[in-house]
Amino acid sequence: MSSAEIRGDKAEEGMGLFKAAVLLFSLLFILLVFAFGADWLLRTDNFPVRHVRFEGEFRHVTQAELEKAVMNTVHGNFFLIDLDAVKARVESLPWVYKASVRREWPQDVYVRFTEQQLAARWDDAAFLNQAGDVVRVGGADLPAGLPRLDGPDDTGPQVLEHYKSLGGILAAAGLTLERLTLTARRTWQLGLSNGITIVIDQEQPEDKLERFARVYASSLAPMVSNIKQVDLRYTNGFAVQWLGGHATAAVRGVRERAGNAGAGTVNKG
Repeated sequence: MSSAEIRGDKAEEGMGLFKAAVLLFSLLFILLVFAFGADWLLRTDNFPVRHVRFEGEFRHVTQAELEKAVMNTVHGNFFLIDLDAVKARVESLPWVYKASVRREWPQDVYVRFTEQQLAARWDDAAFLNQAGDVVRVGGADLPAGLPRLDGPDDTGPQVLEHYKSLGGILAAAGLTLERLTLTARRTWQLGLSNGITIVIDQEQPEDKLERFARVYASSLAPMVSNIKQVDLRYTNGFAVQWLGGHATAAVRGVRERAGNAGAGTVNKG
């Protein structure tokens, strides 16, 4: 190889090293610029949150309550706000059911919330919301006429679901379900607006109530003022306990039996 060729190869090698050095320097420069830029953007004093905006029904929740709930979580840098923490604080308010939080450029935080929809009373001092969760709320404008539901801990969704299904069956027969209790032994106790109590076990409660509703509409309705309790915990029928300890009328297709608490009627069909 000639000396000229050797010099050419060295020149090309040197140019390659130079280009590599320039590229490396450029990358380092870009990284430094990015790092300094990110540090500047994320400094606490830069880009402070300017406004927190709330959107919702505002029937029971007030602007002041919302502001107080989030005031310690929305200060500082706009990009560093913990949106999950803000959401949790808003949802901690008794009348708030759900909340969503997002950043709104350039320096605002946007909070949207929905209020609790009370579906029923629960025990003596609480309510069930639309999802069956137990909530404890107060106020002068609490809804009146809510059904009364009761049950063991963590059974709110189950009791509310059965209130809807069992209440629908009774409504078709012209009856109104006002109270539903799930006992510790998992027995359903239904309190109707006409004073009748219905007892059902956990095995196919809807089917048994539908059977009662058919018989009630065709045979028992005229005697409703004399019925105290109906026991549906039978495979193929039900028992009726009458007021005053006696049967005031016979229902076609049933047979009567006497008991210490008064006469009863067992329907076998």
